[in-house]
Amino acid sequence: MKFLLMVITLGLVGEVAAVEQPGGSPVTLSKREYSFLENRVCHANAEVAASKIKAYKFAATPGGDGKIALAARTSAYVECEPHGQFHNRPMRYVDDCDLVEGEWDCSSPQLEVLSFVKGREVKLRPWSMPPEEADLLLQKVGTLALFQGESIDEAIGDSCDLAKTKDPEVIELGCKATMAISFWCPQIQKTGCPRMLYLSFEEPSYKRRRTQ
Repeated sequence: MKFLLMVITLGLVGEVAAVEQPGGSPVTLSKREYSFLENRVCHANAEVAASKIKAYKFAATPGGDGKIALAARTSAYVECEPHGQFHNRPMRYVDDCDLVEGEWDCSSPQLEVLSFVKGREVKLRPWSMPPEEADLLLQKVGTLALFQGESIDEAIGDSCDLAKTKDPEVIELGCKATMAISFWCPQIQKTGCPRMLYLSFEEPSYKRRRTQ
């Protein structure tokens, strides 16, 4: 089981979470760069304008103690204006872009919806899952109180990415903490369903090459 959880945690290292990250040095974008990013992420996908584009330069982050090392990089967080509603709340596209050899390289924009967990707003990016399914799953996770002494509410934080793993019964959540949950519940009366397999604040699963 320990090996399986390691595979779950590391198997999605190549993925990208589109979340604004403080901590870098702000970078001023030219009008050409701003226009390119807006067109690439917002106009091309939903024919809307960008509501926010912020760029930062980050120094290299060393690894060690099992943590992911990150190379020095310049990244831009792009947030689009809402293009529709999900449960009467705005939904939009967001994306992270990296400056590679003088040109901006963007991943596939991700849909972002708003979910409410215990009465508070959580930004939710469902990736390949239908947003209705992802919202319901996060609601179920939010009903849990503790896992191995850790607060589930604190682990969720204010934003989450959900991703399917190679195991169809296991879902990974990249929130304030890494969580892995399973829909295989042979002892449902004891564990509930879905059941928590893993939770760690040490290395958030969506701290990627293009970081949050």
